[in-house]
Amino acid sequence: MKRNGYSKFVKYWGLDRNIIYLNHGSFGACPIPVLKKQLSLRKKLESELVRFFTREYEELYNNSKRVLADLVNCDYDDIVFVNNATTGVNTILKSYDFEPGDEILITNQIYPACKNAVHFIANKLSLTVNEIKIKLPIKNKFEIVNTIASSITPKTKLALIDHVSSIPGIIFPVKEITEILHSKNIDVLIDGAHAPGMIDLNIKEINPEFYTGNCHKWLCTPKGSAFLYVKKEYQHKIHPLVISRTTNNPSVNRYQLEFSWQGTDDVTSFLCIPKAIEFLNSLHNNGIKGLMKRNHDLVFEAGEMICEKFGIELPYPEDMTGSLYGIPFFEDKQINNYIINNRSKLQDILFYEYNIEVVITYWENPPKRILRIASQAYNTISQYEYLIKALKKILKDKKYENIV
Repeated sequence: MKRNGYSKFVKYWGLDRNIIYLNHGSFGACPIPVLKKQLSLRKKLESELVRFFTREYEELYNNSKRVLADLVNCDYDDIVFVNNATTGVNTILKSYDFEPGDEILITNQIYPACKNAVHFIANKLSLTVNEIKIKLPIKNKFEIVNTIASSITPKTKLALIDHVSSIPGIIFPVKEITEILHSKNIDVLIDGAHAPGMIDLNIKEINPEFYTGNCHKWLCTPKGSAFLYVKKEYQHKIHPLVISRTTNNPSVNRYQLEFSWQGTDDVTSFLCIPKAIEFLNSLHNNGIKGLMKRNHDLVFEAGEMICEKFGIELPYPEDMTGSLYGIPFFEDKQINNYIINNRSKLQDILFYEYNIEVVITYWENPPKRILRIASQAYNTISQYEYLIKALKKILKDKKYENIV
């Protein structure tokens, strides 16, 4: 078996072939054809900046919105571009009409940066934060729905729910959760950082007030590319984090105009979205939806295989799995407290001694490590088989007994 074991599609990525990259979920990886498109846009921009920004940018920007809106099923006038999903979450939290004593509902699977933003706003505005514990293993989606439903209080004003949690990678039943929250007159902000390009996203069907998602992860655009969706009736309240020259312009749509210009910046990552979607569509006979299913099938097969080889109960079912799979993988004897997204020593051992890049971080319920694998077009089952061999070897090695 070849150690790197990549598929034929790896030729489209500039990945280090000496590393087995099982961590597309952390930062994505932009394909070479998309990077070439960005380079051409940058050359166009720098060749005549005034022409680009004042005469050409608006059409390119709107075209990117239309293509993306078609993919995620919403009106293109309801989405704007932001640098990442964390920016989208901060934007809503800092524009939302809170009153002292209001409660923000979150879960313990919230992304750490977004949790920090929630507590920052809560401390500033005298709000309360209701953090709901979602424990592993999960048998079905209704366990999450019922847990959230039973945790709503009369003070709950806004709920921030992950669509696909970063750790351990569970697809939340956001449509059902949103319906329950709406029945209690609670607004919903969905952090869909991992959703676009991983799962078949339908914002109209979910029907949240706010939705934000990254394009630079599973849609494989250049870094700094994400979107924010705001329902029409809320758009007059939402402002970008940077207030710039377009704020008081009375023409056209203030919401669109204000987000479209926040100062001179490299906007080419947004403009590469159509090219990235075109590229991903080319990798499978059934287009991007076929690629999503292929990646889902691969990561769940690998997850089942790892659980079987190490006698671990499946942490969540296949229908709650996208292209990530997080497995509770034994306690780290050196863990004293819960530090999500900090690397376990085991992650560095795999990287430095076996050339495997995979997430191994911490989880609180129960207190274990989470081994999180990811799958993209360039990955193959042989790479996860090699991961299993490496883990078995490490577990048997006496020099690591204080860690594992």
